[in-house]
Amino acid sequence: MSLFWTLIAILVAVIWVITLIDLFRRHLGAGPTIGWLVLVIVLPFVGALIYWIVRKPSTGEVQQYVDVEREMRHEEQRPMPPAP
Repeated sequence: MSLFWTLIAILVAVIWVITLIDLFRRHLGAGPTIGWLVLVIVLPFVGALIYWIVRKPSTGEVQQYVDVEREMRHEEQRPMPPAP
């Protein structure tokens, strides 16, 4: 049972670190960043979970999704090469 709890602790720590990295990369402004930082530090797992549920994608992320979707559709519309 100790291995199980060790794996859970590692998973929570990884989620927590990824949340902190994303929080600082987003440039939300001083107030929102400090508020999220306090929540994530005081309640590590619950705060990170709330952050990921409430988080909206940035404009750059939305544009990246649109570009990927457009490229996939363009690839689907290409004619198939002739069979040998």
